[in-house]
Amino acid sequence: MPLISPPPPAPTVTGPPAISGDGAATPLPTVSAPSASHRVANLDLLRALAIVPVVLVNAVGEGVVRVGPWTARVLQSGWVGVDLFFVLSGWLVGGLYWRELGEHGSVEVGRFWARRWLRTIPPYLVAFALVTAARAAMGFGDRPASWAHFLTFTQNYTVPPAYWAVSWSLCVEEHFYLLLPLVLGLGLRWRGGVPTLLAAAAVGSLVARVLTVPDGADPWGLHYTATHLRLEGLALGVAAAYVYLRHPAWWPRVRAFARVLVWPGLAFVASVPWLPVDVLNRFAYAGVDLAFVALLVAVVDRRPLPFASSRVVAAVAFTSYSVYMTHTVVLDAAGRTPLADLPAPLFAAVALAAVGVVGGAFYRLVERPSLWLRRRVAPRRSHTPGA
Repeated sequence: MPLISPPPPAPTVTGPPAISGDGAATPLPTVSAPSASHRVANLDLLRALAIVPVVLVNAVGEGVVRVGPWTARVLQSGWVGVDLFFVLSGWLVGGLYWRELGEHGSVEVGRFWARRWLRTIPPYLVAFALVTAARAAMGFGDRPASWAHFLTFTQNYTVPPAYWAVSWSLCVEEHFYLLLPLVLGLGLRWRGGVPTLLAAAAVGSLVARVLTVPDGADPWGLHYTATHLRLEGLALGVAAAYVYLRHPAWWPRVRAFARVLVWPGLAFVASVPWLPVDVLNRFAYAGVDLAFVALLVAVVDRRPLPFASSRVVAAVAFTSYSVYMTHTVVLDAAGRTPLADLPAPLFAAVALAAVGVVGGAFYRLVERPSLWLRRRVAPRRSHTPGA
């Protein structure tokens, strides 16, 4: 497989635990690093916090959750959960890259791609087939504008992707996985190259939106879904992992600064429902992503936050990808059954419970077998020659 090799490595510096492919931790030698369970528990809590507003915003859009105008305006800003997922993805996948580089002195790009694709694409294809079959069975009568878009992860460049709309963010993730090892390999060729390229990706997305989004544009459009316009969260997550694993001496200062920014950042996130549309379209995604990367840095290596170690949080975190892919079709189906005649609070409770049940079943029947397949076909790189 092709390799990306950095310049001769600097003297080894012990630091915080490394991050494995699915959020598990493999501690490097260190004296003061917290235990792995602390960090994973807090990441699970962030995953759970990310999926809940995404489900709620679509439940409001489908009429499953019926609330007043003020509450609806708040819930309709649940798209911020997707940006939290972007930050988490950047952190976890960036951590994989830096861990392999630190352990082996190079990154096998082919293995990196294979592990990412086997983790995400088989469940995606099954979910796409199920969504298509379910919508046909429910009599929607619609089809993707182009099957090729959904099979090549380019539907986020349609305006807007009206069919299985949540899949736009999966396209952004796949494009990111494809380009990340190439960009980081390039950045490692000169001093300061990695921070420079990551900053260019984040700032470039912001500048491109400022220059291209017309005044008064609908928030749902190309400026929301196009990969090159939504790179801030992913780039910031990778940058945080870069500091954590490659420059641990910088980490205490970065963490202290992040903890100062957390509350102002979360206050900005809370202000999103009331931002003018032009501010939302051009600047809000960058502000939300900065707030979330500050939150991640502030909590990732501290003791578990309240409820972070609970089984409920772990279950929601583990199934979040499956729930994300399946929840809109479940909400559609619920609205077309006699359940819709139930009192509004009871209908909402039953429909949201169905989202969890279907997402959990998809995780067990599809996502977990995909993880098994990845372990068999593309295991983690081993220190053993020929492994």
